[in-house]
This record gives sequence, C-alpha cells and structure tokens, in this order.
Amino acid sequence: MDEAGAPQAASRTENAPALSLPGSYLESRDRFRELGARIGADLRAFRHDEAQGATPPLFTDTAYLGAADAPVLVVIASGTHGVEGYAGAACQFRFMQDYPARHARSGFAYLLVHAVNPWGFFHDRRVTPEGIDLNRNFVDFPVTREAGAAYAAYHDLLLTRFRPLPRGWWNEIRLLSHALTRTRRKTLQAAITAGQYAYPDGLFFGGAAPARSRLVWEEIVNTFARGRRRALLLDLHTGLGKRGAGELISYLPPDAADFRKMARWFDGGIRSMAGGDSVSAALKGDLTAAFDHAVGGQSYALGLEFGTCAPLAVLNALRTDHWYHNNAHRLPPPERERARRKMKAAFAGADRAWCDRVAARFDQVLAQLVRGLGAD
Repeated sequence: MDEAGAPQAASRTENAPALSLPGSYLESRDRFRELGARIGADLRAFRHDEAQGATPPLFTDTAYLGAADAPVLVVIASGTHGVEGYAGAACQFRFMQDYPARHARSGFAYLLVHAVNPWGFFHDRRVTPEGIDLNRNFVDFPVTREAGAAYAAYHDLLLTRFRPLPRGWWNEIRLLSHALTRTRRKTLQAAITAGQYAYPDGLFFGGAAPARSRLVWEEIVNTFARGRRRALLLDLHTGLGKRGAGELISYLPPDAADFRKMARWFDGGIRSMAGGDSVSAALKGDLTAAFDHAVGGQSYALGLEFGTCAPLAVLNALRTDHWYHNNAHRLPPPERERARRKMKAAFAGADRAWCDRVAARFDQVLAQLVRGLGAD
C-alpha cells in the first residue's frame, strides 16, 4: 500500500490484460455487450429517449451473471457521472474478462450496469441532458430553493464571471482567496459540491424533478435487486483524490453498524462522507444512499473514487464545461472541443501508470468485497 491507500501493482495486474479505456461511449457500449455475450451474460438494454440534440439512440445496458435466484447480488455501476464512465467501463470489461476463472464459482450473482448516464458519457459531460448532477437527484421532490443555499455565495465567481484564462485572471484570484487554508478549502468544497437546487445553470445542480437516468436506474434496481437476501452496490467514479488512488466511500456515519461491518471487510479502508474524512464532501441525493433505501433485506452501497488530477484542475474543467454550455449560442465551435478535452483530461486519465494503479486497486476491492460478503 502507499500512503493514499492504493495498492502497488501486484502480480494479479502483471499477469492480467492491461486496463484499457474505451475511446467513446459507442465504442464502450459495443465492447460491453461483446464481452457480456462471450461469457453468457443475460444482456438487457434500457433506452433513454432524449429530447436534446441529434444523437444516436442512447442506452443504459446491463449484464447479469449467475443464477436468477441467487440470494446475494453484487452490482457494479459505471457512468453515473457520464464522462467518468471511461474508467468505470474499463473496470467492468476487466471484471468480465476475469469472470469465468475468478468469479463464476463464488455463488453470487453479478449485475454490471454500463452508462447509468449515457448522455453525459456520449457528450463527455458529467451531467444529464437536463443539466442535472445525477448523484444529487435522488431526493424527494419538490425541494426548497434553500436546499444547498451555501452554494449561492460562490455561483457568480464559479460561473457568471468565469472566463477561460488568461481573460478571467482576477476572478480566479478572488475565488482562490476563499481557499487559502485547509479549513477554508474544506468549507468551499462542501458549499460547492454538496448539491444545490436553485441554479439550473450551476454546478452540482440536483434538479427540480427526477431525471430520466434516475427513472431508468430505479427500473433496473426494481428488476434485479429487490427480494435478494443481500445486495451490494459498487458505484465507480473518477476525479477526486490522489492520482491513481481508489478511495472507498460510504454515505453512512462511521458509527453506523453497516459502516463498521464494511470497514472489517476492507481492513478499515473505507471513508465516511458524513464523518468528514473522505475526499468527497457529504452529499444530498446520492445514488448509493438511494440504493440502500430501495433494496429490501440486507443492502450495502459504496462508491469507489479514483483520483485523476489536482482538485483545481477538476473544478476548472467543470466550470469550462458549464460556461461553454451556458453560452454556446455566442461561442465558436472550437470552444466546445476545448471543454471536451478538459473534461476527459480531468476525469479519464489514460496513461499506463494510472491505468495500472486503477486496475490493481479495482482487483483488490473486488477480492475484499467477495471475501467479506461470503464470510458474513
């Protein structure tokens, strides 16, 4: 292990196919379905009827492996945040390549959910076509505009006055003045990222109603996960934390019984958003908490977050992306490509060293997860 909790590449990674990120949503979907068919998975496609943009049909695809009535189900999801699906899908490919030799005899069923937010994946954006951060959308609507009110103090600095450098230099200095100490950075992160419901053009907007991707996800959960004796969700993300490190994140407080149980499975290597020790601030309306609440019987839910680059680079990629889409009517097309490049650089680090660390950490988490579920 290194100091960030990510394992060094072990013999498992050295002897396995290298982790390879797809080049696009369409390429990823084809690869997912090809690998699923090769190992005999039950494949289903859930179509998203999108109102915006001339795009090909977009789908969330599922691959089910194992007995239909298996009492234990492990769900591995990718692309909750669209552009983050590159690495998440690559981990799913890896799982399917390993399945016959390493997982088929575990006695568990496995459900792989590819591109929970396919529109964001297709467009290299983090949001849905409604402009919604899906991981803030699992709330009971309507939500008061005061929810996430701390964000209001920063919206103008983040987006209204934002201009790509060097034009927006003084605005950036004003924003950075709010993050001069570790305590102020944590306060700023919580205010910006926890989720807000008052600025549809803003960052981390949770929406005014359930997004289409949420409705599809809930259909998938109802179809496959209800009625199991035990179910666990592993939701794959990128963007936060030390580069290449993979942090396991729970929405539960550290003193919750299920948090303590999962901590034993992972040798203490999970972090609590609610407890303030995670790379993520505490969120409102996240997919993991929604899964726990929706599934009967024993259920567990974790995010696995792979770090990519410096926090400021990630934030500025999001700001550039939103700025472009808020102003696309008056900006030249090259600005769109600039935004896409920044988003892929911030959320899909594709160099070999990064991919090897992601692969090693994913393998480690899967081994601990299966061992823990099987022993309890």
